[in-house]
Amino acid sequence: MKTIGIIGGMGPMATVDLMQKIIQATDAHEDQEHIHILVDNNTDIPDRTAAILGQGPSPLPELLKSAERLTTQGADFLIMGCNTAHYFLPLMLPELKIPVISMIEATASFCQQHGCRKVGLLASAGTCHAGIYQRALKRAHIEVLQPTETQEITIHDMIYAGVKAGNQGYDTTKVRQVLAEMTAAGAEAFILGCTEVPVAIAMYHLQGHFIDATQVLAEKAVAAAGARVISRLSRPAAI
Repeated sequence: MKTIGIIGGMGPMATVDLMQKIIQATDAHEDQEHIHILVDNNTDIPDRTAAILGQGPSPLPELLKSAERLTTQGADFLIMGCNTAHYFLPLMLPELKIPVISMIEATASFCQQHGCRKVGLLASAGTCHAGIYQRALKRAHIEVLQPTETQEITIHDMIYAGVKAGNQGYDTTKVRQVLAEMTAAGAEAFILGCTEVPVAIAMYHLQGHFIDATQVLAEKAVAAAGARVISRLSRPAAI
């Protein structure tokens, strides 16, 4: 089987979530049947949202350092445990020596295959403003319901003040209201477009019809590595 290289540290909990999903998606009955995974939990990578909004340094140099380390150590292909970081992927590609699987493209393809017509996007402010999901889903002829400015702030706060801060007692009342409002506006399902959001869904026991981009990427990576996939993905129930 091929070796997976994970550019991680964005954030550390999201990296663990991605690795766990890869392991759980692998049809293995003993250690030796699992996939060799290399992880660079690079917490020196600057905040991607801040960079996109012009409020911080570019993460590109550190992203490329991680890619080079993983390549040198023997990774056959790369994945990134951060949706927002994919904004910088076009700038990375000319410098990469091995292939990379895009979480954004994989998720758009999944939505298209399962007949999605209109999906809500739950993501950091950086991902929302970067337009990476909007462009990929437009190519797949899927309408994106983007959060309003107030809704975006609510989701962004849950990511940063909740998950990234390790706040188990975070109050999700406003988040639940956002889900209800976007559902009423026609969202058939929600793309969990930030790798902290699936962590938040589990941590805070949120309910809804969710498309976990991390799970989509994990299963795509397992298949690309040459292992048998145990899929935990299903057609969104509301569609």
